[in-house]
Amino acid sequence: MCSRHERAFDSSGANRTAPRLRFPDMLALLLALAIPTYGPIPQPRTTFAGLILPTAADQAVIANSGSTNTGGYVVRVYADGMVSVDQGVPLRKPIAKQLVDRFFADLHAAGALDALPSPHCMKSASFGSTTRIGYLGKLSPDVSCPSSATARTLAIDANAIVNAAGVSLLPRSRSFQLAPQR
Repeated sequence: MCSRHERAFDSSGANRTAPRLRFPDMLALLLALAIPTYGPIPQPRTTFAGLILPTAADQAVIANSGSTNTGGYVVRVYADGMVSVDQGVPLRKPIAKQLVDRFFADLHAAGALDALPSPHCMKSASFGSTTRIGYLGKLSPDVSCPSSATARTLAIDANAIVNAAGVSLLPRSRSFQLAPQR
């Protein structure tokens, strides 16, 4: 005889009745435990409020906001050829000195970064991201959509440094925090 309840005993030895799981209940429980959950989908960060801008002439920062599908990053560039990459896990490594020298020469030639023209670009709401450069306490407009030759040169330099630093644009499963480095 198959009943919905089975007899069981608790720690005191008293007789009690425990509910018996049926196949549909077990299947639902198994599916609920087997489906991975990663928490809420991170929203893109469009502001750089937490970013500390370098004020020394031997430091610069390249920051990308990320999007709903890709994680953002912060790459701090030092004139000695070292970069500090933060994509959730900080990493410090050397890159080609000629890339760094060209980047700092172009930054110096650009003057105050906040004086660069600010373009209005058409970007996807879910795939669009913003890349900005900080130097001498000033933050550039979005260089991923350059509106001048100077901004285009800085964008090329920034992309070369980001690639040399090994930044990954793969999707991230958690929201990105803009945290200071060094």
